[in-house]
Order: sequence, then structure tokens, then C-alpha cells
Amino acid sequence: MAYVDFSLIAGRQVPKPFERELKTIMTPETHEDVNNFSLLVSTLVPRGGCTDFHAHEKSGELMIFTSGKGKAWLEGVEYELKPGVALFAPPGKIHKTMNTGDEPLTIICVFVPPFDPDYISDAIQKATPEEAREILGIKKR
Repeated sequence: MAYVDFSLIAGRQVPKPFERELKTIMTPETHEDVNNFSLLVSTLVPRGGCTDFHAHEKSGELMIFTSGKGKAWLEGVEYELKPGVALFAPPGKIHKTMNTGDEPLTIICVFVPPFDPDYISDAIQKATPEEAREILGIKKR
């Protein structure tokens, strides 16, 4: 059985302009009995933390909003985000989330099928300016 207290998991920071923390909770790589999904917690910083406009070519992403407030865009349609809202981005559909409030916007994200094991590293690389990548030792893929 896969059991995780994700308050004990260290997150990885994505720098500005896409400032947020990403915690990998359950994936096929972290739990042998998790095969068909990846679970991630994304926490967007207050007043502007966001993702870029992006799509997941192979995975659908179910986003469940548990704290904060914000906006999301899915295929050009804008949605209000608040606790108790869920939004699904099917594979290949362009979407973005942004924190518009004064407290963190927390999103429970379920990817079906699981995301690529390099998903978080790729997100950090994409947000890190070229000159900072060299200083931090982040290699270009």
C-alpha cells in the first residue's frame, strides 16, 4: 500500500517568473504499487505565482484546488480558482494557473498516465534564465 505524509516531503522550488513549489508525492518511481498515475502537490506563491502556458502531450492533469484563490486558463477559457474547485486538462490541451490572492494557492495534481520522471527538473530548467543555469549547474536538455 502506498502511504505518504506529504507534509514531510521536501519540495523543489521553481524560480520566477513561474514561482512555485512542486512536491512529488506518488509515482511509479517512488512506489512499486503505483502504476497508472502520478500525484504532485503544487503551491503557487501569493500575488502572481504561476505556471507557463503548457500542455502535457501524454498525460491528462486533474487539478484539485485546496487553498488560496486564482485563475486558470484552459484552451483560451478563463476559470476562477478557489478551494473546492477541480479542473481537468486533457492530454495536449494548453493550460495555465496563477495565484491572484494573498495566500499560497495549493493544487493537488493527478496525472494519468504518469508524468515523465524528469517533469519537475524540466519545469525548473524552463523557468531558470540561461545565465543562471550555468551558475547553478543545470544542464540543457
